[in-house]
Amino acid sequence: MQSLLKKLAVAAIVTASALAPSFANDPASKETADNRTKVATAVALANIAMAQRDGEALLVAARLLASAGPVAKLGETAAGGQPALYDIGALATSAKELGADAAKADEVARMGAAPTSSARGYWYYSCDSYNNCMWIWVGD
Repeated sequence: MQSLLKKLAVAAIVTASALAPSFANDPASKETADNRTKVATAVALANIAMAQRDGEALLVAARLLASAGPVAKLGETAAGGQPALYDIGALATSAKELGADAAKADEVARMGAAPTSSARGYWYYSCDSYNNCMWIWVGD
């Protein structure tokens, strides 16, 4: 599992490094790029963790999601046509059920209860007509 986490971390660093030069003079854009990388990495890791039933990896994914802001679940909608968002507390509970450390899971759950940003919105996975896909921030 550690080698998988190392590979994901390297992929995130390479992605962030590739984006960094274009955002060098705009801190807000750099923050957006960093959060986009966190979201992409966290969603991929959460999917892998659930498939492999790895509670510790799921905690890492939940922590990344909590630090990036609300994230829409791919292909799921909630009432009113709004996207269903990842529930950090539910991810932490699932991680505990999969054998993750309970104290760490409770800490991650508290991270999800606190707003990460004053902006209102969420991360959404969007593809254009050429099938170029990326996570975008929808909202203020």
